[in-house]
Amino acid sequence: MFFARAGFGTFSKTAVAAVNTSTFSAGRTLWLVALLISLCVDVSAQSSNVSITEYPLSNRNSVPRGITTGPDGALWFAEYSANKIGRITTSGVITEFNVPTANAQPLGITAGPDGALWFSESTSAIVSKIGRITTDGVVTEYSIPSQGAEPTGIIAGPDGALWFSATGCGTDANGIIPSKIGRITTAGVITLYPLSSRFCVAPIAITVGPDGAMWFAESGSTTNMIGRITTAGVITEYPVSQLSNGISCLTAGPDGALWFGMGSGIGRITTTGVITQYFLPTQSNGVSGITASPDGTLWFTESGQSGTGSKIGRITTSGVITEYSLPVDNSSPYSITAGSGGAFWFTEYGGAGSQIGRIQMFARTGVLSHIAAGGGWTTVITLVNTSGAAVPVTVALHNDDGSAVTLPVTTTQQGLSQTTTSSSVNATMNPDTTLLISMGSQVASTVVGWADVTSTGPVGGFAIFRQTPQTGSPSEGTVPLQSQFPSTITLAYDNTAGFVMGVALANLSASSANITATIWDDSGSLLGTQTITIAGSGHTAFVLPNQLTLTTGRRGIVQFQSAATGGITGLGLRFSPFGTFTSVPTM
Repeated sequence: MFFARAGFGTFSKTAVAAVNTSTFSAGRTLWLVALLISLCVDVSAQSSNVSITEYPLSNRNSVPRGITTGPDGALWFAEYSANKIGRITTSGVITEFNVPTANAQPLGITAGPDGALWFSESTSAIVSKIGRITTDGVVTEYSIPSQGAEPTGIIAGPDGALWFSATGCGTDANGIIPSKIGRITTAGVITLYPLSSRFCVAPIAITVGPDGAMWFAESGSTTNMIGRITTAGVITEYPVSQLSNGISCLTAGPDGALWFGMGSGIGRITTTGVITQYFLPTQSNGVSGITASPDGTLWFTESGQSGTGSKIGRITTSGVITEYSLPVDNSSPYSITAGSGGAFWFTEYGGAGSQIGRIQMFARTGVLSHIAAGGGWTTVITLVNTSGAAVPVTVALHNDDGSAVTLPVTTTQQGLSQTTTSSSVNATMNPDTTLLISMGSQVASTVVGWADVTSTGPVGGFAIFRQTPQTGSPSEGTVPLQSQFPSTITLAYDNTAGFVMGVALANLSASSANITATIWDDSGSLLGTQTITIAGSGHTAFVLPNQLTLTTGRRGIVQFQSAATGGITGLGLRFSPFGTFTSVPTM
């Protein structure tokens, strides 16, 4: 999991004291010293690494249940109490379509193989139905040819048909009405496969397994099962013990197993029937929805008890659970599905009313390997969102030791400017907009470091840092927003004719990193190696002849290689004998 970071890296005062004054004039030495002064402050941690947005429905009592990604890129959901099928775009625009049958109570919904959406109508009437809705909102309904078969979950099968679970709970002239697994073709032909005659066992959820069979969850008052049915109708059932509130949801995991939600946590079952259970770290009324993530984890909805609050959870395939609290304490999140751009969408009701929620995890978008602020230095970070969706973004500032630095920063967005004192900037960038972050004009002492940019979607950008001397012309350097995080970078250097090369390095690993600097001259002769240690999430910067003395008076290249995971980033700074500087990219 990626976390938004905070902190500022600094140059080494020791390196400043060792500047070779025979190479620099006194005036230029003082100018460079101003660049290399450091400042350290306390850590200020980022409070959350996810963004949660909720979109209210017009009918606060509509009770949205199932949700799925449609073939049109929008999210489609079933409104149980409002008797509607809803659609929400990724920008939050909601459209609702009426279901023709009164009190049909749509519950489950899935994208079909025919470019339409298919949904279950869990009515208490004599005849229940399976519905089909086109992306234009045209609804067709198909009656289920069995009394007491109330459909719940529905999924597109591997055979080009739709498969659904149907609860039977009653008796007829022939005895007990069993629960069933149903199959419906896109032409509306329905086949039903009865389960064993256990009374009131409810198959709630159904999904396609990694083995090409359909898997379903059965919840009962005394018995809970995970079932499997082949496309030929052969049924196998596996009992699940140690459950409270039964099994409520089921999905195929990224590890070749099936994962399900239960009252006390998350369960996993292999295709051979081996079951593992993982219990929630906080008290809960149970897990009601679960879905697989493209990053190899699973996300689930969790209804909280009084005082604990409802949550969206994330579980790794090794069973590590992370929970994220929802803004509304007593809401009930129900179903969840993966959307585009790394977002997860979920249905929610109760509390503040019925709504559709979206949760996105921040990930590292890019890094700015060097910034400078105060003492005549200013830096302006420019970020651009060229996507068609709003993107929450965090820019965090790092210190040499990986801790946070707090600075006055001015943000300008869509014509509005605001100045705050913080170690990070949080903003939401609308499509095709620009965010400017300026720092340095209100700081007396010079601060240098680096910045980490995390967001829920792609952004581009750069930073320009400027030094304005008391006499002479200002100089500027440009730092690209680097989106590649290699373990090795190369810098070309030229420390001849009064020029000298500096370098800024940032360690992108959370652990301390030993950086091996390998030095060649311009003829390709290996001069030697040296090790530089940088703290986790830390930073260092120096002029090459001071720390890598083999580069003195030479041209060539230096290769910096990190032994830690996570990568490194860097920028060269070329100082001239004329009192100016420019930035040099690494390779």
